[in-house]
Amino acid sequence: MEEKNNKGIDVNVIEKHFREILDKGLKVDLKDPNFLETPKRVAKAYKEIFAGLGHTKKDIKNIFKACFPTNYKGMVFEKNITVFSMCPHHFLPVKYDVSVGYIPDGCGIGLSKLVRIVELLAKRPALQETFTQEIVELMEKYIHTKGAICMVKGEHYCMRMRGVKQKDVTTTTSAANGVFLTKPEMELKFYESMRNS
Repeated sequence: MEEKNNKGIDVNVIEKHFREILDKGLKVDLKDPNFLETPKRVAKAYKEIFAGLGHTKKDIKNIFKACFPTNYKGMVFEKNITVFSMCPHHFLPVKYDVSVGYIPDGCGIGLSKLVRIVELLAKRPALQETFTQEIVELMEKYIHTKGAICMVKGEHYCMRMRGVKQKDVTTTTSAANGVFLTKPEMELKFYESMRNS
């Protein structure tokens, strides 16, 4: 019986085809004890790494469902959220350092929820630009905010391991909405807070 998780990821198909990649594509000796279980291990790893591929609106709503009344007018931000993803062009790892913030509009969310949405979106192959933009778009859609902002620094192993082989290059993207766009001083305050906290 095929093993699938609730996101539709079929580990049996992944295992079968990765075995073929090793055997016929890379000519790896699959009788070598180091490779005997590799296709199965890769399939299980992919199930975890790509768990966000099948996320639904319900999954996202569940993350944001609890809202706590607050009169707080300042900025809420979290930094040093570290997640791993895969680039969509080479399926090589990307390490992201994410900073995210928002200004409540009468409602605040549990602090872990910001981390959870970042983790969910990272568990699928996507451009860093898309990943960054989606974070603020989902915050705008599901949280009562006066504005949301996100900055992402990425270490892309498709550039570090191959191609230009630049081991120290990082890529930075940012996205914002609400008061962070209409009041430039708020965006500046966010970036200053990132540097000074």
